[in-house]
This record gives sequence, C-alpha cells and structure tokens, in this order.
Amino acid sequence: MPSYNFLNLSPPEFEELTKDLLQEQFKITLESFTSGRDNGIDLRYTQEETNEIVIQCKRYKDFSSLISNLKKEVVKLKKLKPKRYIISTCVGLTPNQKDQILKLFNPYILNTGDIFGRDDLNNLLSIYDKIEKQHFKLWLSSTNILERILHSKIHNQSNFEEEAIKETINVYVDNESYYKATEIIKDKRYVIISGIPGIGKTTLARILSYHYLANGFEEFIFLSDSINEAYDIFKEGVKQIFLFDDFLGTNFLENKLANNEEQRIVKFIERVSKSKDKIIILTTREYILAQAKQKYDSFNNPSLEFAKCIIDLSQYTKIVKAKILYNHIYFSNLPSEYINNLLSKGTYKSIIEHPNYNPRIIQTITKDEIWKHIEHSKFSEHFIEFIRNPKSVWKHVYENQISNLSQCILANLLSAGTPISLENLKLSTQNFAKNHSRKYGIAYNEIEYKKSIRELENTFIRTIKDSNNQILVEYQNPSVQDFLVFYFRELPDFVTDIISTAMYFNQLFRVFSYSEDFEYSISNRILLNENQISIVVNKLLLEFDYLNSTSTSRYSKTHYSDYTKLSEIIKNIKLDDFPQLKETVIARFRGILEPNDFELDNKDIKTFIDLIEEFQFDIEFDIQSILYHISESIIDMGDFEEFERLEMIFGDNFLEITSTDERHRTRIDTLLEIEVENVEDDYLEDKLSEIISKAEKYKIPYFKYKQAIETKIENKKEEENEYDWNAEKNISPPKQSDIDNEIIKNIFDSLRSEEKNIG
Repeated sequence: MPSYNFLNLSPPEFEELTKDLLQEQFKITLESFTSGRDNGIDLRYTQEETNEIVIQCKRYKDFSSLISNLKKEVVKLKKLKPKRYIISTCVGLTPNQKDQILKLFNPYILNTGDIFGRDDLNNLLSIYDKIEKQHFKLWLSSTNILERILHSKIHNQSNFEEEAIKETINVYVDNESYYKATEIIKDKRYVIISGIPGIGKTTLARILSYHYLANGFEEFIFLSDSINEAYDIFKEGVKQIFLFDDFLGTNFLENKLANNEEQRIVKFIERVSKSKDKIIILTTREYILAQAKQKYDSFNNPSLEFAKCIIDLSQYTKIVKAKILYNHIYFSNLPSEYINNLLSKGTYKSIIEHPNYNPRIIQTITKDEIWKHIEHSKFSEHFIEFIRNPKSVWKHVYENQISNLSQCILANLLSAGTPISLENLKLSTQNFAKNHSRKYGIAYNEIEYKKSIRELENTFIRTIKDSNNQILVEYQNPSVQDFLVFYFRELPDFVTDIISTAMYFNQLFRVFSYSEDFEYSISNRILLNENQISIVVNKLLLEFDYLNSTSTSRYSKTHYSDYTKLSEIIKNIKLDDFPQLKETVIARFRGILEPNDFELDNKDIKTFIDLIEEFQFDIEFDIQSILYHISESIIDMGDFEEFERLEMIFGDNFLEITSTDERHRTRIDTLLEIEVENVEDDYLEDKLSEIISKAEKYKIPYFKYKQAIETKIENKKEEENEYDWNAEKNISPPKQSDIDNEIIKNIFDSLRSEEKNIG
C-alpha cells in the first residue's frame, strides 16, 4: 500500500485528489468550488437542489491544527444541513481521534467510515492505482521514489539533491507539455523542449528526468558544455537519461560551437533514437533554435522538428497559470501580510491575465532575497511592475539592495562570462577597483569581496565546485545576464571602464559587438562605440600576449590558444577597417603557422583552418607541411572531416598530397581502423558505407575493414537490458476549465483562510 503524507500537495491539489478518489469510490460526480469559501463546502454532490453530500478537504500536518479548524466548521454545517458530511484530511488519525471528529459533527457524519484520514486515502490509492499515476506530483515525491532517484548514478549535476528535487516538484503544475513530451519520448527516445526564456523549459526537463529515473532508468547525465561528454559516458546495456540544458545557449550566441559540434549533436540524437534504453532531453530558447537552423544545415533535420515540444503560453490555461502562481506563493516563505496584500487588491487576477506572465519572474519575486526588501503594503504594486517589465525586478535589486562593490563585480562578471573561477573574478574586480575606486565609490579588500559574493549569492549568482574542487561562479538563471546586457547598454561610460581595465581576452568579446551589420552582432550583446573600439584595438596591439582567458567549465579549464585569440579577432572585428591590427594579426599567424602544439581536445584544428581560410589570399602557405602537421594531430573522424575543409582551400594539391604521401595514407588507415574497432552496433551499416567511401578516396585497401564490420553485423544481438516502453501508461492530463473565474477565486481565497501547514 502507498504511504504518502500528502504535504507536497497544496490545498487545491489535495482537494483534486480527494475528488478523484471519492468519485471513483462512490461512483458519483462531485461539484468543485460551487460555493464560496465561507459556506463550508469544498466538494458537493446534489440532487434536486439539496445538499446530499458535502465534503470538506483539510490539508494539515497534525491533529491539533486539524481539530482547531474543524471546530470553526460546525456553525457553517448547521446552516447547510447536508444529509451526509465527509471529511478528507492528510492527517493520520487514531480511532479515538476519529470518534472525536464524529462526535463534533453529529448527526451529519454518519459513521467514522466517512472520515478519510491519511491511511484511508493511501488505501484508496492502492485500489485505484490509475489515480495515483494521474497525480504524478504525489508519487514522484514519495519517500521510496525519491530514494530511487537519489540513488541513481548521477553524472555532472551538482544540485541533484533531495531539497532541490522537492522544491521543483512542489511548484510544478501539471499541464499539456508534460504529456506531449512523454509521448514524443516514447516514440522517438528524445525531445527538444523550446520556448521563450523563463517559461519552464528546465523545470519540465527535470520533471521528465525524475519520471524516468523513478520508473527504472539507472543513470542521469547532465551535459553543460559539449555533446562530447555524452559520447564519453554512453554505455551499451545501461538505461541512461541525458539532459542537455540550453544546448544552443551561450555556445551558439558566441558562435563557438566546437569542431563539428552541430553534426555530433545530431548524430548523438540519431544514435539515441535507435537505442532501446536511452533518452536525451534537450532545451533551448525558440529564437535561438531558429537562428541555429539558419546557420547549420544539420539542424534542418525534419525528424528533429517532429520531436520538438514547444512550451507555449497558449498551452497554459488560466487555471494552470493560477496554480503556478498559487504554488509559488504557498510554498514560499511569504508572510500573511504580503499574501493578503496580493489578495485584497485582486492582484493575482492581473498577474494571471497579464501578457507578460512568466513563471521565472514569479519564482524570483517570491524568493526571500527579493520580497524581504519590499514593504508588504507595496508588494502588489512591485509584483505587477515586475511582471509588466521583467527586467525591473533585477534593476530594483541591483540599484537598491546591493553594494557598489557588488555592482562592479556583476559588471566584470558580465564581460568575462560564466562559469568563471571565483579567483579570476576576484582578480578582474580587483584590477577594476584599483583604477576606478573613487569614481564608483568602492573600497576593495578581501573581506569586502567575500561579503559581496555572499550578498550576490542566491540572487544574481550561485557558486559551485568543479571536478578539481575549484569554486566557480554562475548566473542564478539566464535572465540575470539578459538584464545586465540591457542595463549596461545605457551606461557607455561604465562599459568603457570595464574594457580599459580588462585583464582577460574574453572580456573584450564575450558580450560586446563591434558593428550593427557585422555577422556576429546579435541581440543580446552590447554595441561598442568608436572610442570603445579604439580602446580594444590598442589593447590588442599592446597586450595581446598578456591577455589570458577566464574560460572554464564545470569539469575542466577551456583551452584558449593564440589560434583561438586570432580567430576571435577576425570573427568580431572588420580588420579592413583597422590596417595596423590586420597587419599584426597576419604577422602573428605567420609566426605560428607550424601547428606543433595542438591541444588534445583539438579545438585548435578548427580555429587553425578558419585562419587559413581567412588569410588564404594574404599568405603563401607551405601546403605539404601544413597538411602533414594537421593530419598528425587528428584523433578521430570528426577531426578528419574538419581537415577535409582544406580541400576547398588548397584545391587539387590537397588530394594529390594526401592520397600519394605515405604518411597521410598511414594516418588515414589508422583512423579507419580505430573507427571500425569503436563503431556502435546501431551504426554498423552507416559506418561501413562511410569507411568504403573514405578508403576509395584516399586509395587505401579496405577489405579487412569491410569484413570486420560485416562480421559485427552478423553477430549483432538484441540488447537484453532494454526499457519496456510498452509499460508506459498513456495517462491523459486532467481536463481543465479555462474560463471559470470562480474556481480561481476560491483557489486564492484558500490562501487567506488556510494555515500554510507545509510540513
């Protein structure tokens, strides 16, 4: 039998569960919220306008709170005079406690069988298991399910903790997107969740992950930087969930998709779609996905479009919006005077109906760090202003609640980007303060810096530890960066000071754009003026060798070579407008033309070839030497495809050298051998075709490889540990009434009348 305490449900959710269970138990149809809160009716069954059955739902965590509230219901009940009165509560009741309630409501409660305590409700759930599955928020946060989730093998996710999971589940509201996504996953094994910022993409992705971990999946892999992590952790015969949150986000906006990253993403999705025990969930902003499809042919895959689950506000009925707002308020620490301010002015109606309605803004406003700095009498006023202008919530906090030093830390964080090590952020802030302390009224020292980091934590930023135990700083959520870009666009003097004191190369390019019509001038960047561009150009000319990088990830420091620096310059600045800089860049590239020191991640291969392409008419290349050095650095076929771009640049010389030079042919032969050894079962036929094509092009015998793959195809067996997708029950979302304002009114009236017994 289930053993729920029901305290993760809000009062309206507990009422819905009671209605579903009692309708099934008594085979009747119950009315919901048909009378106001003061009449003592939560649910009702009527015949010929008489109160046949009246049901009260009481969500309390202990008997003393319950009986105290029930005593207030006696007077109301005498006016209603129902033929039968039923009580449903999440409090566990003893026989003596049931007798006490029976006596209190004599003669309306016929017997103790009409008092449904926690154990009785759990018993009904064991009988009507379909209802249990429909209320997935209930079973998902049960003790045994949470244990199963928490004891799964978790990769790369620092906040996969019980409290974080409970918080996500508490505020989540059942809606069409969840059911649409599960159907897509059942059919395709992957789903792309896209929508506007703050609408709930990550929340839905996490809820889906919990669902599958609760139902037999064994491993959860959070991807933050590259799809390469997924390839590294992919295990045959293990039920794995991959979550690539914001998979086109910062990387795409900075035009830094790694070597063939877009192709590797698509190939990995295809690989998962062919498996029987893998799922990949990807999230992205809708407009970024549209930009990516314009830029990369790989993303114009018809099957990807089919598996896209868009979280559209039009899918959020008024009831769903009301419940999202209600849950955030109910499970927050908001005192009653703040809640009453929202209720007394009917502000909740304006929030629900506002065209800018956004769950992330609601989540932000109800955080302790925000509401505690607002007078309760002005809470409604600020709430509406924050909904009307989402950036104003951050502006209010930025200008009124944090110190000058904290403001400067955020300015430097914006320029450097996240994640950044706490130490690197400290050094950039320190350098800024050294040059501008008087101007911005800041006194920098170690104590003040730590104090500011604590002040910013959980509001603007959060800190995590990487695999080397180094502390990294990230934005609390993406809307913080959006606000900072918006805010500093209006402060050109401040931007000039950030640039002039920048210690790191990426501070000059991360969020700054150098031309309105330049290819990489995008909407979430700050356009620099002529004076600011001149400062950057001079800085590059004088400090190129000293400008390092803060770029890092949760798991390793990101490589930033001279090739990367030069590539960033040519992508962002029109060199023809700055002859001296162009001459310097070309001279520096000439000086590092022999690529003897490529990093193992081979990011340099792409940037090096980008530079060759850019300067193919400015520099006379030693083609044979370049081809030899690059081919020696290639470690897989992904790198080799990048290498083949040189065929377009060097023309006939490329194929003549690579197909006749024994060093190249040996290298390609080695790559083909590695590919055959590591090919996955789902890709045997595709790999066979690819290897034959490459071998013929470079005149390499391929019979042994063809034979090896054909043998694998013959020996291919079905995986024994596949997930039983047929066991996935097709649960439909509960039907909602979108126009019943009386329902919404009573939902919020319960905030005024009920104690917040959260437990």
